Amino acid sequence: MNGSDAIVRPWMEYWTKVLEQNNEWTTALMAGAAPQLDPAKFRKQWLGALSDSLDAYMRSPGFLDAMRRNSEAMTAMKTTTELAQLEVAHQSGLPHMDDIRGLFDRLETAHEVLLQRFTVIEQRLQSLEEKLDTRLPPGRRS
Repeated sequence: MNGSDAIVRPWMEYWTKVLEQNNEWTTALMAGAAPQLDPAKFRKQWLGALSDSLDAYMRSPGFLDAMRRNSEAMTAMKTTTELAQLEVAHQSGLPHMDDIRGLFDRLETAHEVLLQRFTVIEQRLQSLEEKLDTRLPPGRRS
């Protein structure tokens, strides 16, 4: 089965039914009877044909390949745009997200180093205070 057959077949069936119904109505009109018109039935048949045709089209290899190529092109365009934005920001000296993230990491590291040094200083200070307390007379100790 050809891929386009699945797309066209629902429409061919729909129009075949419409032509058959038109023949029936014409025969009924020629016989003097009012034809049985059901707009809801027409709408249902038309929507069914549309649904089947679109389903077949969206499953066709050509459509799926076009969607794949479109997705790849959009991804490439987004990547290129982001790289261009980074380059413009870098050339103009404006900070960008990576710079800010790197700055935060450096500040966090510096903060940890300072806390470690303060801990060492506090320990040394406490040691010095203990030595001074032992040298002072008993009434003057803290």
